[in-house]
Amino acid sequence: MADENEQQSACEAGRDEQHCKCRQRRAEAAAANASAAQQPAAHHCTCKHDGAAEAGDEQPKHCACKHDAEGHAISTEPHLGYVADLASLIEIQQESTVSRVVMREDGLRVVLFGFDKDQALSEHTAAMPVTIQVLEGKLRVGGEGREVELVPGGVVYLSARLPHTVYAVEPSKMLLSMFDNRG
Repeated sequence: MADENEQQSACEAGRDEQHCKCRQRRAEAAAANASAAQQPAAHHCTCKHDGAAEAGDEQPKHCACKHDAEGHAISTEPHLGYVADLASLIEIQQESTVSRVVMREDGLRVVLFGFDKDQALSEHTAAMPVTIQVLEGKLRVGGEGREVELVPGGVVYLSARLPHTVYAVEPSKMLLSMFDNRG
């Protein structure tokens, strides 16, 4: 049990690459977000390990955690995920659209977007249902022959594979929640 606790602590601290690639994923996230000139969101691996290597084993046992399609650890046990002050995690950049993944959980990915005025996401579809919320600013979201102005306090739901567009009426910060129920 002590070895298992030590592995979990090492994994959470990002020191145990044999069991989890937390440190590598944190480094990748930091590099991807360097252009936004911000600290990366803390990544907390919630892996629960099979246990330490048995005496005489050369290789330690691998973790029994579940990973998403991109290899990020996903908890298989009930837990509470939390991100404080979402709007502060992304900056609006002049004449640009920037994005940043701030949460990955089983069946959920949360992405922040920063749009300068008149920036847009051209018509596209998502393979899964999504919701869009505005944290700051004003967006125009179009889909299914309809267009809505979205301001803080509102929410838009888009079903999977629905062609849609997003246009920034003014500098805006958007929260996109992607619900992957494909298993």
